[in-house]
Amino acid sequence: MISVTGQSGKYILQPSLVGMHHETTGWISACELWKRELAFFQKLLDQHAPKMTEVEFKKQIDHYQHLITYYQGELVDQLRKKLKDHEKKLAVMLKELNESDTEYFKEHAGIMDEVAGFARVFAEFKNGFFTFIERGFSAY
Repeated sequence: MISVTGQSGKYILQPSLVGMHHETTGWISACELWKRELAFFQKLLDQHAPKMTEVEFKKQIDHYQHLITYYQGELVDQLRKKLKDHEKKLAVMLKELNESDTEYFKEHAGIMDEVAGFARVFAEFKNGFFTFIERGFSAY
């Protein structure tokens, strides 16, 4: 017969909870990286935008400025808070040895989908931003 407790007499953690913990902490780290990248992108715009006089280029600068402001000042922070709160719930479940909270599993899937969706959008943003920077700043 297989035992569901370890040598200490406590329940052995479900691999799914440990996996959720790693997935959540990975996304929290990604949020930190996104914040740093956005700060760097902002510095690039601040350094080079005043040198540009072309109207179309200024429109693109304005577009990227709005996205950077929204991502950095609001969206990434909201995602990070959701992830941190989610991680706190996981800590409670682990402390109480409660692995049967099905709502938590549904919440986890939803949050992971949301963050993964933003990761795709952010990758597209970065690709477009890099193309814009390379095209626009190569003139000088």
